[in-house]
Order: sequence, then C-alpha cells, then structure tokens
Amino acid sequence: LRVLPLYAMLSPAAQLRVFEEVEEGERLVVVATNVAETSLTIPGIKYVVDTGRAKAKNYDIKTGMETYEVDWISQASASQRAGRAGRTGPGHCYRLYSSAVFSNIFEESSPPEITKVPVDGVVLLMKSMNIPKVENFPFPTPPETSAIREAERCLKALQALDCNGRLTPLGKAMSHYPMSPRHSRMLLTVIKMLKEAHNYSRVNLVLGYAVAAVAALSLANPLIMQFEGDDKRNEAEDAGKTGKQEDKQRRKDRKEKIKAARDRFSNPSSDALTVAYALHSFEVSENGVGFCESNGLHLKTMNEMSKLKDQLLRIVFSCCKPSETENDFSWTHGTIQDVEKSWRITGSSSSKTPLLQNEEELLGEAICAGWADRVARKMKSTEYQACAVQEPVFLHRWSSLINSAPELLVYSELLLTNRPYMHGATRVKPEWLIKHAESLCVFSTPLKDPKPYYSSEMDKVFCWVVPSFGPHLWELPAHSVAVRDDRDRAAVFGCALLQGEVLPCLKSVRPLLAGKPETLLEREAWGLERVGSLVRALEEKKIDSLKSLRKTWEENSNVLYSEIQAWFQKKSRHYVTELWQRMLQEAQVLPFEQSGKLKLKRSRP
Repeated sequence: LRVLPLYAMLSPAAQLRVFEEVEEGERLVVVATNVAETSLTIPGIKYVVDTGRAKAKNYDIKTGMETYEVDWISQASASQRAGRAGRTGPGHCYRLYSSAVFSNIFEESSPPEITKVPVDGVVLLMKSMNIPKVENFPFPTPPETSAIREAERCLKALQALDCNGRLTPLGKAMSHYPMSPRHSRMLLTVIKMLKEAHNYSRVNLVLGYAVAAVAALSLANPLIMQFEGDDKRNEAEDAGKTGKQEDKQRRKDRKEKIKAARDRFSNPSSDALTVAYALHSFEVSENGVGFCESNGLHLKTMNEMSKLKDQLLRIVFSCCKPSETENDFSWTHGTIQDVEKSWRITGSSSSKTPLLQNEEELLGEAICAGWADRVARKMKSTEYQACAVQEPVFLHRWSSLINSAPELLVYSELLLTNRPYMHGATRVKPEWLIKHAESLCVFSTPLKDPKPYYSSEMDKVFCWVVPSFGPHLWELPAHSVAVRDDRDRAAVFGCALLQGEVLPCLKSVRPLLAGKPETLLEREAWGLERVGSLVRALEEKKIDSLKSLRKTWEENSNVLYSEIQAWFQKKSRHYVTELWQRMLQEAQVLPFEQSGKLKLKRSRP
C-alpha cells in the first residue's frame, strides 16, 4: 500500500509523486485536500472517498480576523470530487454523507469570491472611475453593504479618500497600482520619502527592500510554515519510531541548527523585514534548495515570493513614471536595472542585514502607513489590545518581535487558531500614527504648557496637543500641530516677532520693551491696549508668518509700525525708526521654508 499526500504547499517534487507509475501488486492511496478537486487527473484512480468537508479561510469583514474552519462543501464541489473517479476507466465515488444532507444542507455552489474577501481594492478602482456611490453599482453579485462601508473606512484610514469619500491625490496614485491598496500605500510612502532624500546613494537598495517587504506580507511566513511542518512531521515520525533515540536526537539537532540560522535573519523591529532579508539572501545564494534546507525556509513559498517581488518591481516602474502619476509619487532616482544591481551587489557582499537603522525606520514607517488601522497596544508580556477587536490578541511565538514585544505595533493579518495571533507585525512610533492616520486620532485642546511656538524652519506657528488614537482612545505623547484659530495664530506670531525669533535684530532690543512678549499668549491680557492692538493688527492683515509679513511690507512698509512702537518704553521709542529699517531689510533677506519634512519638527521640551 503506497499512501501519498497532496496539498497546495507540498513541494513540486512531492506533488509529482502521485503521477508515478504504480508497480504491480501495489495499491496507491492519495490523501488530498480540495486542491485535487478540479483540473487534475491522477492515472489509475478508481475510487474517491468524499467526506463532504473542506477547510477554508473565512474573513470577518468587521474585525479583519481570519479563521480556518471545516465546513460542508457545495453540491458543485461534490460533483467535481465524484468526477475524479474513473477518469481513465470505470470508477466509483463513496460519499460519507446522506442524500438528505446533500439536498438540504449543501449549497448549489460555493459563495462568490467577492463576498469572502475585502473589497477595498474594488472600491478604490471604482472611485477612480468617478463612481461616487459604489453601493448603487449593479454588480453581477453585489458584495455586502457592510463590506463596502468597511472598505471606505479602510481607504479613509489610508488617506486614499477624504472625509467626504472623495479620491485624494494619494488615492489617485494608489489606484494606478494593480495590487491591494495597503501594499500600494506602503510603496508610495517609500517613494515619496525617498524623493525627499537628495544625493542619497542607497535609495535603490531601500526601494528593493520595500518591494521585498510587500512580497513578504503577501504570502505566508516561510519560517513559521517550515517549523510548523517540522513539528507535525516529527509527531508522526515519533509515533512510528518509538524507542529510536538516535532519530529523535537527529531531529532535535536539526531543529536547533535551523533556529540558529533563523537568528541570522531576525529583525527585532519587523517580521516583514525579517522575511525580506531571508528573501534577499535566498536570491543571491548559489543553491536555493540547499539554502532553504540549511536555514529552515519553505522552498515553494520562497520561490513564489521571489517571483512576486520581481513582478511587483516591474509594476512599480510601470506606474511611477513622472508622466503617469502625481509628481510627489514619481520615481526619479534610477531604473529597474539600478535597483536589481544594488540588490545583487549588496546581497553578495553582506554577512548581516545590509539596511542601516534609519533605512529600517523608513520602511517601518511605510508599513505603518499601509496598516495604520491595524494597530495593537501592549497590555502585558505578548498580550495586546487591538483596534479592530475586543478580545486580547497575541504575538505569534515565531514572530521576530517576540523578545522585544514593543509598546505599539501594526500587523498585516489576524488569524484565529486556539487564540487570535498577529502575523506580519512591525514596531511603530506614535508620531507615525499621527502622521499617516490622522483621521483615527482625536486631539485635545491646545496645551498651555508647553507653550505654542513659531518654527523659523517651517515658517509656521504650532501648539502642543495630546492625541488619542483609535476606538479605545489610547493616549499618545504630546504632539505639535499647526494653530488653527486666526487670532491665536496672530498672537503666537506676534510673540515670536517681539522675541526676535522671526527677525533677529529684535533680540538685541528686548531689554527696551515695556512688557514681556509672552503676555501675547494669554487671552486675558488681550484687553491691554498694546497687547490687543498688535494682535488685532496681525489678525486683520493676516500676518502669521515671515512670508505674509514680507508680502505685507512690500505693499506698505509702515504696517505694524505704531503697534510695535507701543511695545517700547517711552524713553526708548526714538530707537524704533532706525530699528524699523533693519527689520525691513532682514524681512527681505531672510529665507523661509515650508517643506514639512520630518527632520524639521521639534520634539516636546
């Protein structure tokens, strides 16, 4: 009796064994999943035993949690299974269920795929085609209304749609990519951030790793699969080889060797970057089969991942041409050949992950942007509270983050087995959530301490607020945001102006002032004549930056003269005429910048 398995993740060589010729006197038994249900003819199969069951992955639209459940098949699937018997001769199908179950419980056909998966990609594509009300579109098989609403919520979290459901420039760029919106959001974030990195020689390597990380997040973890496969195989072998201590020891030694090799790939900040580095090493190795065997990687998954990475790279370069996308999301650093060359050269010359810490953080921020609505916060040990579900969720034991267990992380998949496990976890920083998922944040009123301030680099005034993130309202560290109220903005700029932060010439005359500039920040002091008059003048003229001050003085150089003169002591006011000329000169000469780059943000004092 020859018993062979047949399932999708089995290696190609092992799958082909079922087609080998059966010797005389031997009987072939194939134990198969529903992979053998269609488009497959195994020579010599005369009998099919149909359990009427199949294990399928189910997706919860509301929570995003996935589960593997064994359920009844459809009548169409039962007919396909019966058709596997006697393809090359007479045969018979034995069904382990009654005709009543077949008629009354089995559906006629399996549910359409559109009802079982997220439809965020479909909604994004239709929005790009100027179809505002997707739920009214005449689908052949319409998805659930709740699925469309969840897709729109997801796209708003990814900043592809604005609060009114209209496509943003980012969403328009995402719609050009034939892939999941989460993956396109991640790649476009990397492209935009690298576009700001002038004269940086490693941009092509970082883009290569970004594409590899997307491939890693698109398929099952090859490290977890291999270990779990080993565990199941070992249990079966132990049952058949009781007492053979040498076999057990050999398997134990192999497992320890694989764990040691696995540590070489481990990136404590991201599962995706761990697998991306394993993929990098796999592609530059001379013997892929031997590399996977010695490092405990699932060979078939690694081959699929490598092909997917190459395909994604071609997609990126076909979609990010300056003529076909928004300027912020076009790639101008090189060609696809430059990326492949950088990938190969760096991989062959590195014994450890070639990414620098700032590059790992850039990729981590991009992953955060793609999964900003799938955030979990540490409760204790490896137990977390997730945004999307009420019950606790857990890091998988083979996650690269298991030892560090960061305070905040994002995950790509939530899979329920004996408990909800997060897969594809990446450590994130609070400021990334505020930057890339502002719609999920609730901000406090501006804090009085620390005080609002003027940023000369950004040429804007900012105040500090305390953000709360997600449905559980997790409190994040204080964050600076632009002041929205016109009068408050004028008051903060007026204070900075008198302090000499806008025009340096005013710093030297601060001892001559009749009061402290900080009184401008106190609303109750706006009733004082010199305080209120300066705030009102700045608000009326809409002066809240060096740029607006320069423009105003180009039209009328005497604007604010009397209001600023009133701030000087009476005995010192004759200095203002001479000082005023220096102020006008500095306003014309000093540069201002409104780039909005991260490096220009100041941290909380």
